Amino acid sequence: MLKLHGIQMSNYYSIVKMVMLEKGIDFEEVQQMPSRKDENWLTKSPMGKVPALETPDGPIAETLAILDYLEDLKPEPSLLRGSTYERARARQIALHCINHVDTASRPGLNSAVFGAPKDEAVNATLAKVVPRGMQSLGKLAVFDPWIGGENFTLADIVAANTIPLANNVLSKLCDIDLMTELPDQANDWLARVNERDSAKQIAADKG
Repeated sequence: MLKLHGIQMSNYYSIVKMVMLEKGIDFEEVQQMPSRKDENWLTKSPMGKVPALETPDGPIAETLAILDYLEDLKPEPSLLRGSTYERARARQIALHCINHVDTASRPGLNSAVFGAPKDEAVNATLAKVVPRGMQSLGKLAVFDPWIGGENFTLADIVAANTIPLANNVLSKLCDIDLMTELPDQANDWLARVNERDSAKQIAADKG
């Protein structure tokens, strides 16, 4: 059986978990904190980050690599539907959310979520960079009914698990609501994702 290592509070752990639930893949959850000191853990995740997936052939780290593995492992139900172009667009949206929304907001995470002292220089950068990423996402996505169009894909899962965390950071540190940078239908889209059984289970497991 596949083993998913990580912690419930990690949005990247939730991304992989949601994909596995959507696909109906049996897996075991293994509690694992991020660590650069645990040598056993570093054999599964060389950067010490979560999540990592333990497979019969060996471990895989990095979220998008794990998602590709899962799509190949169980092609149906597919989370990369449509033409070659549509599948590439789904990956583009997912990468955009990771690189230009989530990663861009990470410098403020310790202050917004874990109570570290605020750094006004960091906050000023966040207020400039992260809304720009959301604005460009608004031009890239359609939210009708899903983020890339007709098909529910891994892009919806990645976006729905990165945008709220970034919005929480910017709201607390910069008094900015990132959802205002997206078309009005984005709120309905996010609600649709959160109504899926997989999303409900993840929310319930977090308590």
